[in-house]
Amino acid sequence: MQPQTKQEIKVPKMYLTILNHLYEIERKVGDLDEFKKITRNIEKIKNAFLLEDGNEISYEDPMGQKFDETRLDLEAHIVGTNTENLEVIDVVKPIIRVKNQLLGRSYVVQRGIVSVESK
Repeated sequence: MQPQTKQEIKVPKMYLTILNHLYEIERKVGDLDEFKKITRNIEKIKNAFLLEDGNEISYEDPMGQKFDETRLDLEAHIVGTNTENLEVIDVVKPIIRVKNQLLGRSYVVQRGIVSVESK
């Protein structure tokens, strides 16, 4: 009997690229007054990643979240020398997950790339 392996879910690179850019757009225009005008359009693009089979591809912004070495959904660069009580201070790439609404499970298809610092 072979050992059970982690299920690998493949997502087209095009989807990852679109979601990464959408995250950047949302982050860059979030403080602008015009953001309110395009919020509806951004939400429609996100909803395009709700698939008919019950799966959803979405991104998660880990900004401000706590970080420790047990997190498997982030790759972190530690700013400074202290490694206690780390918090995400910058996000290069968000966490992208495939969520199965029917099964209530989610799988990381892109680890977030972040900088963390002791708080």
